[in-house]
Amino acid sequence: MKTVISIGYPILVLGVFAWSIWYISFRLRILFGLKKKWPLLLAVSLYFIVSLIPMFSSADSISTTTGLLNIAGGYFFTFYLFTLLLLLVLHIVQLKWTLNGKKAAISTMLLSLMVTVGGALWANQFTVNIVEIELAGLKQDVKVMHLSDIHIGHHRGKEYLTRIVVETNRLKPDVVLLNGDLVDSNVALLPGTLSALADFDAPVFFTGGNHDNYVNTERLFEIITQHGVRILHNEIVDFAGIYWIGLDYMKPDNETFDMHPSKDKRTIKEILPQIPLKEDKPSVLIHHSPVGIKYISERGIDLMLSGHTHAGQIFPGTLIMSVFFPFNKGLHKKDDLQVFTSQGAGTYGPRVRIGTSNEINFLHLKVAKLRDI
Repeated sequence: MKTVISIGYPILVLGVFAWSIWYISFRLRILFGLKKKWPLLLAVSLYFIVSLIPMFSSADSISTTTGLLNIAGGYFFTFYLFTLLLLLVLHIVQLKWTLNGKKAAISTMLLSLMVTVGGALWANQFTVNIVEIELAGLKQDVKVMHLSDIHIGHHRGKEYLTRIVVETNRLKPDVVLLNGDLVDSNVALLPGTLSALADFDAPVFFTGGNHDNYVNTERLFEIITQHGVRILHNEIVDFAGIYWIGLDYMKPDNETFDMHPSKDKRTIKEILPQIPLKEDKPSVLIHHSPVGIKYISERGIDLMLSGHTHAGQIFPGTLIMSVFFPFNKGLHKKDDLQVFTSQGAGTYGPRVRIGTSNEINFLHLKVAKLRDI
């Protein structure tokens, strides 16, 4: 089954892309009353390629030009996506009502542009998501700043990270957790870009994400360590009355299909039993992706913290991501295990948020209240 999915998934994606190119060119040709189909089909195809390539081919580059193309490509792709969606809606409307083709097409494209601009502006902000979580066995409340998916690189740089640090220090957490995808491009490794990491007022722990593996990871880890951040490589730390378990980015097991495969061939199923864990204190597991829930629950861990999904980032990705990740966003429960998944503090692909928000998570871990029997 895993082999079938791993082969079928990219074929399905390519098929959807090809269909979208055909459909957009077909509908615009009909709406504008154009007779020749090949010029418009070629134009839409080139537009799609020009928007897609810069978004996903710039991790190794430190060029400013490449960065600008990366951002522009994301905006172009978002406009393309919402043009497709709104043309589908318009198609359905036209089955019942007669509309002026040219005016309808122009209105559709203008609305797509407005959605893209609005999503781009919203993606420049972040919100503070405050969540209270009770932990059995906790002796005193612990305040945690959970930061995932900041994605320092072409989308955002030193200034954005500094804003996050300032807001974190204002809230005075007891510990800061950097839960993967801190960076997504080697441009983030330029001198000074990550210097704000040294300005956190609380102890900082880091676990890696898939994008941290796409850059010069060795250099990234050197910089992180130099700025006073402790990296947790499949290890446990006893701090503030809690056992904190930090896992490297890995898939849950060898049977599960992973859209973002890791160079690390180890799995959560394999590694977790090797980590010594006592039961005299509550435990929090930090792993970038909300996977392996079954194994983590069986291990008797109290809370899992993840990110990775971006909650889909852009509608309708918000719906699609929930299919791949049942614990896609927010706080969930699996038996005695609680799972919290962040929407992430940054963006990847398009620098756009539609239907989701950049967020940093201020988690108030509280002593569990006694329940009436």
